[in-house]
Amino acid sequence: MYSKLYKLLGALALLVPILTIGECRRQQDTHSLSKTTWTVRKVHDGDTVTAVNQNGHVEKVRLADIDAPEYRQPYGQAARQSLAQKLNKTPFHMTPNGRDQYGRLLATLWVDDRNINRELVAAGLAWVFDRYSPPTDLVAAEKDAKKARIGLWEAADPVRPATWRATHPRQ
Repeated sequence: MYSKLYKLLGALALLVPILTIGECRRQQDTHSLSKTTWTVRKVHDGDTVTAVNQNGHVEKVRLADIDAPEYRQPYGQAARQSLAQKLNKTPFHMTPNGRDQYGRLLATLWVDDRNINRELVAAGLAWVFDRYSPPTDLVAAEKDAKKARIGLWEAADPVRPATWRATHPRQ
């Protein structure tokens, strides 16, 4: 019995450093992505795009710190169209912030000095993703959009995408 336990502990002792090194390399890889210019290949919805850089590297990118309505949700199509217009044939840069549980790159998108993530929130086309400490400029943009009752804030009680997904499972 003890020999099996020792073998398991030995395997774990080897596995943990390998996984840690892999995660560090993955984080370094995302950092290098900020030094390149990107163009949009496909806009999936109001907070997810597939982008390609000048070297042909393709990434699926989830806009960091925001949560846009799902495509079939009220304002979902408007959010997607707005993001597509902002990035249409326009080179942009990213500030990567790691990866999500699906392997998508989390990033803030920049066209010149314009923060595209913030613009979507300011237009009332996305919520601030507030599970963690959101950037204060996004919180202020959401507060202003709510006060002005623009975009999704026109509704008396807009439904967050996570809640909407829970009540509208994919078919």
